[in-house]
Amino acid sequence: MRFYLTLLLFAVKSVLWGQFSDDFTDGDFSNSPTWSGQTANFIVNGSNELQLNAPAVADTSYLSVPTTSINNVTWDFYLRMEFNPSSTNLTRVYLVSDNANLKASLNGYFVLLGNTADEVSLYRQDGLTVTEIIDGLDGVLNSDPAVCRVQVTRDAIGNWELFTDSTGGYAFTSEGTTLDATHTSSVAFGVFCKYTSSRSTSFFFDNLGDPYIDAVIPAVDTALAVSATGIDVYFSEALNQATAETIGNYSLNNGSGTALTAVLDGVDPSIVHLTFSVAMVNGSSHVLSVSNVQDLAGNPISSPTDKDVFYLLPDTPQANDVIINEFLADPTPAVGLPEVEYVELYNRSNKILDLNNWTISDGSTTGTLSAMILYPGEFVLITNTGDAAQFFVSKFIETALPSLNNSGDAIVLKDDLGVLIDSIFYDLTWYQNSVKDDGGWSLERKHNDAPCSDASNWSASIDLSGGTPYLLNSINTTVNDVTPPAILNFTVNSNANITINFSETLDTNVAALLSISPSIGSLNWNYTSLNSLNIDAVSLVLNQVYLLSVSGSSDCWGNAMGNQIIQIGLADSIEVGDIILNEIMFNPLTNGSDYVELYNNSNKILDLQELYLANWADSIANIKSIANIEYLLLPGEYVLITEDTNDILNDFSIYGLGTFIETDIPTYPDDSGTVYLLSKDLILLDFFHYDKAFHFALLSDLNGKSLERISFEGGMNNPDNWHTAAETVEWGTPGYLNSQFSNLQSNGTVSVDTKIFSPDNDGYQDVLSIVIDLLTTDNILDIEIFDNRGRLIRELKDNYFISNQATITWDGINDDGEKASIGTHVILVSIVDAEGNQTQYKLVVVLAGNF
Repeated sequence: MRFYLTLLLFAVKSVLWGQFSDDFTDGDFSNSPTWSGQTANFIVNGSNELQLNAPAVADTSYLSVPTTSINNVTWDFYLRMEFNPSSTNLTRVYLVSDNANLKASLNGYFVLLGNTADEVSLYRQDGLTVTEIIDGLDGVLNSDPAVCRVQVTRDAIGNWELFTDSTGGYAFTSEGTTLDATHTSSVAFGVFCKYTSSRSTSFFFDNLGDPYIDAVIPAVDTALAVSATGIDVYFSEALNQATAETIGNYSLNNGSGTALTAVLDGVDPSIVHLTFSVAMVNGSSHVLSVSNVQDLAGNPISSPTDKDVFYLLPDTPQANDVIINEFLADPTPAVGLPEVEYVELYNRSNKILDLNNWTISDGSTTGTLSAMILYPGEFVLITNTGDAAQFFVSKFIETALPSLNNSGDAIVLKDDLGVLIDSIFYDLTWYQNSVKDDGGWSLERKHNDAPCSDASNWSASIDLSGGTPYLLNSINTTVNDVTPPAILNFTVNSNANITINFSETLDTNVAALLSISPSIGSLNWNYTSLNSLNIDAVSLVLNQVYLLSVSGSSDCWGNAMGNQIIQIGLADSIEVGDIILNEIMFNPLTNGSDYVELYNNSNKILDLQELYLANWADSIANIKSIANIEYLLLPGEYVLITEDTNDILNDFSIYGLGTFIETDIPTYPDDSGTVYLLSKDLILLDFFHYDKAFHFALLSDLNGKSLERISFEGGMNNPDNWHTAAETVEWGTPGYLNSQFSNLQSNGTVSVDTKIFSPDNDGYQDVLSIVIDLLTTDNILDIEIFDNRGRLIRELKDNYFISNQATITWDGINDDGEKASIGTHVILVSIVDAEGNQTQYKLVVVLAGNF
């Protein structure tokens, strides 16, 4: 794409030799020289190349230029096809033709580039018949794109030789020779393209001529230090050997002066290997001056050209000098990052390191890294071949990156000698986020100088794009860990074995200190993993609550845990009445979460792993396990089951700390439905058919308000034993004592638990409970409420069947749906037993409130 010939030079050549040369730097092919043929199908593009630009149909197109050259001539040209050629997509470059129309019958010679053999071969054409006279090596152009620089020579008696360089350079290889003097004259040189509709713009030509005349001065592209005294100089083109090997043409400013030796590369004549007598200083820059070197056309570097040379002898790496700092194992669905896997490395040392032949593996597959100098504090991105361009980063290595599992996989980094530099083994828990572990988010290291690289030092990125490849991690911190490990959970495996799991990785060289009360003898223990220990030789008594004390265990930072006490015990079987539904949120605030609260109403230790929640869909359905690991509920304890613990913490100010279980629960409709509590054998332990009508009647907005059980007694599915949580507790007490709780005490046959109540939903005496405790088992109950003027204001129960015990509640609402007036009220309780005996009870109560 360089063209510096003068008009005089072209005029002389046209008259004397009929030669031409064109590199299209003038931006056209219409003059100096003038091409003819299917000119509408070609352009000179922005890179000053001749490009086919034909309509998208299968066809052939050509251009030709006048020339009479045939004897003692060297033809040169450059060709690029942006595809892998075939029999339907190929190129002919006519060196000799007696007809400017290359589609017509002609006599001449052409170079064929392509065909099914992906060859570069020389052909003779006689009219419309073609004959191969030099058969080039098959597969030379078996690439996409296909690039080649071609040189062809012919002497005066017809000796031909064909040369190629499939890289587009000047390191030519001979494809063969032949003697053919069939045709001895020429009128044109030209290019001919055969193409399908999809390749009609994919042929590119440059530096065409017989020969192509180079008037461009060679340039020094790069100078690289290969040893303390050796420099390789890379030029822009092939060089004249004599000038390239003249030592006086090179000098270095480190005190050594001119080169000691200069040798032109035997394969690539654009490279010169220099040696100097004085060694360069490691890790420092030098300046190389080059002058008087000529290219093959004799164009010299007349004035000195300076190039910076940086000499580096890489340091020897040690473990953790380079660390795995970030990786994307599950790129789908994409959040903002390219949808490909990557691993980011970080040089946390003060060393300059060369990653050449380092390996990265996942235990089964290994990728080898190419040469890359990694300076202190630098990142490098490792991707699969072809993926790095999507990240727009300056420092990357493409390799056969092992395919990383979404969870449960290793990443192992070793140097070129196989020495382990860093390794991790990750799983989904490392994300510490149940949404981000579904894909599209990278895992980032928190502290680059942490002495351990377990889950505690990793988390999902918080960057909005999903990760920070080649940047400082979004969760990076320089704050050291000063928090000791804590007990995360435990499992009582049997009456003689306990497993304790900790919140972070432990230093297993540090012993734990254990004791238990009541004492059961000595405790034998051992670490079974980096974050758990096992206790043997224990003989636990059923339903006995033990206090287990653990201390001494240390994390990798050296933080030792203080004395931590947990309550453990051997769980008993679960029977009806042992555990009950105690509070239900079925209509939460917008985007809020349902919840179900349970209460251990027994003197047993119960394991929630054996319990299930369900709802109703023509039958008991959508059965969900409450806990997937052992969860001991001690006598008198609460547990709150929900899908979003953060939502509960945000919506309520009173809650039971440490009582939450976050898990998938059945869907409970906002208006009415049924909550079922089942045993592991699917035995019904408790149920409640709730309805929004059970809420306090004067409430206009029922969103975000729970129904609470009033008494632990009262049996299953008793609407009278449930009431709206008080406003003073923000309408719910998840995992905590209910705001409407009443410990009912029977005072004989029929009684009330309090004679004064104030139904204002403030959590204090909001509900009046009528306690029925009879000798007979089959009874019909009527309850009527009269005001202090003797007027009937509420028919609370009518012809209501009960057994010997029942609890009926009144929330102070009359039959008109309004709050009853403040003052004294009479409750008339009429009971008829199975024998027809009728008994009546008059109970006087006071409905209190503010006037």
